[in-house]
Amino acid sequence: MKNIHISKKGFFVMFLLAAFMGCTEDFEEINQNPNFPEQASSELLLPGVLRQMAYNWGDQGWEEGFTVVQYGARLQFTSGDIYQWSPTSNPYNDAYDGLRDIENIIRDTKENADRQNYYGVGLIVKSWIYSYLTDAYGDVPYTDAVKGISDDNITPEFTPQQEIYDGLLADLKTANAVLTGTQNISGDILYGGDVLKWRKFANSLRLRLLMRISDVDQSKATAGMAEIMGDPTTYPIFESNADAALLQWNSDNPQPKYNTRSGSFDEVRLSLTLETRLKDLNDRRLIVYAQPTSNSGKGIYSDNLDDYVGMPNGLDDEAALGYSPTGNPNEVGSNFISRIGILLACRACNVELASPTASQTIIMDYSELQFILAEARERNFITVGDAATYYENGIRASFSYYLDRIVAGGWNEIAADLQAFDLDAYIAQTAVAYTGTSPEKLEKVALQKWIALFYTGFEAWSDWRRTGMPEVIPGPDAVNDKKVPVRFQYPNSVKSTNNANYQQAVTRMGGDDLNTRLWWDVASNN
Repeated sequence: MKNIHISKKGFFVMFLLAAFMGCTEDFEEINQNPNFPEQASSELLLPGVLRQMAYNWGDQGWEEGFTVVQYGARLQFTSGDIYQWSPTSNPYNDAYDGLRDIENIIRDTKENADRQNYYGVGLIVKSWIYSYLTDAYGDVPYTDAVKGISDDNITPEFTPQQEIYDGLLADLKTANAVLTGTQNISGDILYGGDVLKWRKFANSLRLRLLMRISDVDQSKATAGMAEIMGDPTTYPIFESNADAALLQWNSDNPQPKYNTRSGSFDEVRLSLTLETRLKDLNDRRLIVYAQPTSNSGKGIYSDNLDDYVGMPNGLDDEAALGYSPTGNPNEVGSNFISRIGILLACRACNVELASPTASQTIIMDYSELQFILAEARERNFITVGDAATYYENGIRASFSYYLDRIVAGGWNEIAADLQAFDLDAYIAQTAVAYTGTSPEKLEKVALQKWIALFYTGFEAWSDWRRTGMPEVIPGPDAVNDKKVPVRFQYPNSVKSTNNANYQQAVTRMGGDDLNTRLWWDVASNN
């Protein structure tokens, strides 16, 4: 009996061990907390990245994007306007935060035949973010980036900008090919799952980047442009404002400036440069881009452009606060200088009239694409279409877009003014009409593109660095040897945590300096 008892005991122990081992084999699969998943799905990651990066893009549009190309000027805290720029982690940190999530989307969907639309969208968003990042700093971690967990690489090498552009252009072409339209894209707050519009964005963004490199690698640029423009079925592009890549904000996530305190909003005012250029052309977009001065007593709109007054860029704090547009020492300060337009106004600035949703964050729009094509046709990079038609399309698209947004905000007087504006006469005037020598036509394209790129991240700065047009004249109190900065300096955290690779990149680029030109920046612009 004793032997039988021991055998039963042994059998029972062996049974428990076997059961335990069987459980542990499935332990990781079973014992997962759904509230803290090890890996988020693409549907959850995508909207967060789009919202975060669109917000950052809009923030840059308000800061350096406004002042460096002189849409706006600083009335207070003018260090940015006089080029007293410090090493900055913006957009560096936000970009890599977003890229980590995008790489997860790409990794998890690349080999999944049922998830190719997410893979394509991931490649497009990755390309946009990296183009934003490299156009700010130059060489950045790319090939080895965001692999700290997967590959145990927390000190990635910096990839030369030329190689980054090669990768982005290839990814955009791949994205266009894999987006099929057969699978749903949940969490798509940019295009609502419209696959064709994502393809149009991929190819339009590719044209932007090809134009960016056209002065340093013209053969690659022209070949890529010819491929896209020669086969519109395979490579669809933006066909109207309805195709634009822009983020529509809502009451829960309002436009970036809506919740800004009034003091911060009022630090940025209409630039004299923008005022002068628009008034010289009798361009009614001025009533959208700015508000009448408080001194005029006209509120948010006046039919008289004289009530819209800008201030010079590049004044130090004392000079800016003491600036008088008329020269009268009794007419100085904010009451005599126009605010930025009601479309971007903060709630605290105008509780009754400010809108959380009328302003959209433009990543890339139809008017920009048309100006790219106008330049490409004028320079014979493409043989499709007519440069004058592209140019006029760009102007009309910009006016139409802002009319739609003003109507969305319910600002009826401004809308009525824009609707009554004789756009045909505007385009026909000598300073706007597509006439003159080829260089003169390109100057007109650059000017109209600059006007249309208002509050589009720092795209106007990138375009100015590439073309040197329209002219940017540093203000009287500008530092940095009176030179307009052409890049951001790397964040201090990069220098301390990845110094060896940082030093290698800086040596290759020619210095971590505001005046160090990027690979594609070869224009005579300083």
